[in-house]
Amino acid sequence: MGKRRRRKKKGFRNLIRQHKAATAVIALFLICICTVGGIIGAIAWNLYHDSIGIVDADDVDPTADEVKIAREDQKDSDVINVLLVGTDSRDPNAEMGRSDTMILVSYNKAQNKATAMSFLRDSLVEIDGYGQSKLGHTFAYGGVGLTINTINKQFDLDIQNYVIVNFENLVGIIDELGGIQVNLTEEEAEYYRQIGMPDIQAGTVTLTGSQALAHARNRSLDNDFGRTRRQRDVLYGIYNKVMEKKDPATLMSLINYCMTQVSTNMSVTDIYGMATDVLNAEHLRTQTAAIPEEGTYEFGTYDGMSVLNIDLDANKKYIQELLY
Repeated sequence: MGKRRRRKKKGFRNLIRQHKAATAVIALFLICICTVGGIIGAIAWNLYHDSIGIVDADDVDPTADEVKIAREDQKDSDVINVLLVGTDSRDPNAEMGRSDTMILVSYNKAQNKATAMSFLRDSLVEIDGYGQSKLGHTFAYGGVGLTINTINKQFDLDIQNYVIVNFENLVGIIDELGGIQVNLTEEEAEYYRQIGMPDIQAGTVTLTGSQALAHARNRSLDNDFGRTRRQRDVLYGIYNKVMEKKDPATLMSLINYCMTQVSTNMSVTDIYGMATDVLNAEHLRTQTAAIPEEGTYEFGTYDGMSVLNIDLDANKKYIQELLY
């Protein structure tokens, strides 16, 4: 094991915001927000048919090319968990198809709160059939099913649904919304000016689809904690923009468009049904987080790889506190 260094995630503490007229929360998080990262587009009518199946745990082959999702009992009937997974598809051979983005989107109906939680791809975990490796490798080993099963087992979760979308599709969806607002640091603004965005300034700015894509991809200024924070910032930019489109007809049109850009095991009907269930929700609390939590990991090496050695028990407790 190489020399370990403890490092705090500066500035990445949970953000809790209040919204007065929350609308279509589930549709927003499961469809529009998922554009922060992904891997393949799909035709809406064919999405559910081609999705990864859910089977009893005893029937899961963890070494299959496309691992089935192990059936899990829902821990709380008021809490819905969906995993957003994907890789940057500019080079389909890069990183051997390893997942570049893993964000758990959770909605707690009883507590009227929604959570976006990033799982760091370099986290060292036990993967059924493969032993210890990076969490981000699960997608290459067995697809979204193995990713979900690993997260469920390691972090005591009950994820059964997923959404996958191509990074490139981020551009079209954000442009369809008319751009989004995000807050940029001085360092980020200076970097973007140097790479071809001369008018970008620090503070709250409106980004086009291509600009938001560059922001979500940016890993040049810091580390993976910074990159996932920027992805969640784009997520909330999309969230806030969709909040402006409050009538059901507009919402359905947007869902239909977004569904042509993603792969999921949820149908349009399922998603729209959940959206209408919370259409009149008020004072929705939203929060973001990264796993591992600050102070619960160390940088290290394993089998020649740079990894995060994480305190699983501490992070299980942290996740339970955030979601339930």
